[in-house]
Amino acid sequence: MSIFSLSGRSPIGLDIGRRWIKAVQLGRSHGKRAVTAAASIARSQPDTPVDRSELDRLARVLSQQGFLGRKVVLSAPADHVMSGVLDMPPRESGAPYDLIAAQEFARMHRQEPGGFESNWWEIPRSARASTVGVMAVGCAHVDTQAMLEVFESCGYDVAAMDFGLCAAIRACRGQIDPSQSISAVLDMGWGTARLAMVHQGTIVFDRTLSRSGLGVLHQHVCDGLGVDPTEADCLLQRVGLHSNDGSVSTIDPEFKDVASLLRPLIVGHLDEVVHELEASFEYASHQYPDAHAHRLILVGGGGAVPGLAQRLDASLDPQTLRAEDADLLGLEGLGGMPLMAVALGLAAYDQDEG
Repeated sequence: MSIFSLSGRSPIGLDIGRRWIKAVQLGRSHGKRAVTAAASIARSQPDTPVDRSELDRLARVLSQQGFLGRKVVLSAPADHVMSGVLDMPPRESGAPYDLIAAQEFARMHRQEPGGFESNWWEIPRSARASTVGVMAVGCAHVDTQAMLEVFESCGYDVAAMDFGLCAAIRACRGQIDPSQSISAVLDMGWGTARLAMVHQGTIVFDRTLSRSGLGVLHQHVCDGLGVDPTEADCLLQRVGLHSNDGSVSTIDPEFKDVASLLRPLIVGHLDEVVHELEASFEYASHQYPDAHAHRLILVGGGGAVPGLAQRLDASLDPQTLRAEDADLLGLEGLGGMPLMAVALGLAAYDQDEG
């Protein structure tokens, strides 16, 4: 059922990151879905939970940027999302699936039954499985309640809280292969990088890649080049790898000298990311030997680093695309991708097609 309001606007998708809040709202134009407002807002208090003062400031900025209403869909706190694949009895057994899935998920993550919110779905049966596989994701109440309470105390109407990778996949579904191939989405944020594998239109596996977030790379740049955090931000955003052959011919003259020093720091970080990605693709091919890893879509701040996606593409068998190069819900004119992909998917939560 669509949750567009009578004004024709969707809830505001809010992706709350450690350093930025990304916001997208959808509406309808000529009967089709369209982006009506989008904004990326620097956190006033980075690396901390949002509080009333920050949300009051957010409301003012959203109003100035053309957003309507206070209904929002939030991303679940990435550091506290739990996930896993559960083994379930066959459907024909008549077993109480919801109860068993909740109990198994609680046992897997050492949670008290009823102490968390979760969602689950069946995944395509692997070549080696004798049981039904179920993918489950969830968050403990203790990790979400404070966030929900502060939003509601500031007058926001929280329509839902969604898993960030689910939202990213929703946004990029035009590039998710629904056939026997495997597609993947890599959300490279500041604190973490998280990977999801999609087979037959369903998430079948996800994992957090250790020490692969942009914050780690940022620290490498600060330490390796002896620059302050603001200068490191500038170098990553304006220089990056810039080109696969190391050419600096199109870089601003002021950055030419430092580009050759920056490159090995980024490449070294990406080599570790590639190693973890290769292990994940190998696991997927073991589970689904008849499925080929077809495409990797890069979302999050990592996709904004020049040359990063191209480097992954050159290092991996699957084709690597930045989210802005993918078919993002068939929408045009949304700048700042791939940073905005999760917020876009949140805004499209539980809406009708088209």
